[in-house]
Amino acid sequence: MALVNVAGTALKEPSKYNGSTSDIVDNGRNVQGVGVFDVIRTDVAKVEMEWNYCTCAEWSGILKLFNPQYGGAFINSVTFFDQCKNGYETRQMYVSDRKAGLVSLNADGSPKGWQNCSLSLIEV
Repeated sequence: MALVNVAGTALKEPSKYNGSTSDIVDNGRNVQGVGVFDVIRTDVAKVEMEWNYCTCAEWSGILKLFNPQYGGAFINSVTFFDQCKNGYETRQMYVSDRKAGLVSLNADGSPKGWQNCSLSLIEV
């Protein structure tokens, strides 16, 4: 099984993988200056991935999963390895900024590939 699947598509194994779990908390202080916390939601997942190198086709294929113009979607069903569960979990997630650095150009001016390709998936 792939480490991460997006909308049923197995992603290339990332060079770096970071999982985080967050809680959404409404907080403030009362008139005595004591912290007052209201937990709104717990265990919100975030997955950060980076690939040292992707071919143009690999990176394009990943990006298209999140682009409605190419049949993808901003929010997808994502199966990932959950560090708390110590197993695979499927949740609805959206994609954050996607970035990659140009490796070099072919003689015709087209990119040869991409380096340090990264994105984050955040639970809705």
